[in-house]
Amino acid sequence: MSFRVQIDQFVGPLDLMLHLIREQQMSIFDFDIDVLTDQYLAYINEMEDLQLEIESEYLVELATLIEYKSKKLLPKEETILDGEYEADPKERLIQRLLEYQQYKEITEQLSDFYHQRNLQMAKPISMEVDHWIKKDDSTLPIDGNAYDLVKAMYKVLRRMKLSKPIETKFTQKEISVDDRILQLKARLKDLDETFTFETLLEDCNENLHLAIVTFLAVLDLSRLQILTFFVDSNETIWFKRG
Repeated sequence: MSFRVQIDQFVGPLDLMLHLIREQQMSIFDFDIDVLTDQYLAYINEMEDLQLEIESEYLVELATLIEYKSKKLLPKEETILDGEYEADPKERLIQRLLEYQQYKEITEQLSDFYHQRNLQMAKPISMEVDHWIKKDDSTLPIDGNAYDLVKAMYKVLRRMKLSKPIETKFTQKEISVDDRILQLKARLKDLDETFTFETLLEDCNENLHLAIVTFLAVLDLSRLQILTFFVDSNETIWFKRG
């Protein structure tokens, strides 16, 4: 299979996988993991043929796909790990792809909204807000919205360098959004009444999966008014228990 290799158009391996699934008109829920692995491998091989630099995250995810594929060939047994049933590798991959797709759709929609608002104003929104809130370097709260949260998430991802691949092992239990909400609710009891967005991401380290799940969980908690948030003059997101 031949590709037009444009690796810069993808923000990471999950983005590439979604592209390959859609290109073959497959569904996230019923794609053939063998086909996806072969296409992913062909894409990487073509990059190598063109002597393009391949970031390590793409190679790690390739190894993960091959591991998924090889595990499919093993006898189907209910493997018990630490007293828990080990999830099917494809199901875990589907969950990761769905979470990444949801995160991507949210950010794209809010980015489009922000762009349209900028086109309608004489000056960009950011300039208007900066002019309004910057007074003597003080921290003045303004009301937050979902777009503010997305902007903060982008900054945190860059700062924490979360573009690195997830440490995906078959013994690893990847957390769901609902479970992450329960974790965050429990943590709220030990936090100050007001805290920064980064505080909720302290345990993410370089785990992109956990960061995305945390982001989606925070959106739900804000929607339910369990958390409220505001933006200060330094564009830092502050949360307060609702």
